[in-house]
Amino acid sequence: MTINDMLNRMTGGELAGWAVVLLILLMSLIEVSPLKLNPWDKLFAWFGRKINGETQKQLKELQKQVSDLWINAHRQSILVFARECRDDVAHDREEWNHILSVAEEYSVYCKSHNISNGVVKADTEYVRNLYQELSRDHKI
Repeated sequence: MTINDMLNRMTGGELAGWAVVLLILLMSLIEVSPLKLNPWDKLFAWFGRKINGETQKQLKELQKQVSDLWINAHRQSILVFARECRDDVAHDREEWNHILSVAEEYSVYCKSHNISNGVVKADTEYVRNLYQELSRDHKI
């Protein structure tokens, strides 16, 4: 039985049905450039969101925890260093360079995320002023 015989035996409705199926199959395999219509992309994206939904939530929670730890570590470093300076604990050049870079990172982060940092800002200014004073006197 040839394809021509098969087509002759089909009714108009069957031909239309097979034409629609063939059209859908072709459209799903070929992405027309201006239309960007590819149902497989949408289907796989939906399926991926369903499978990874809980993982995405856990990842967001973990990112927040890491961010909070980073913020607290920087804040704590600045506060401890300022307290040590007030208690006349000597620091070498590396420690000064480190704390100044930490203070700068923290300041940039606070500005970019609109976070107020009252006490830390005051301690950062104290540390920077003390650094300039000690640098002028060649004590570090």
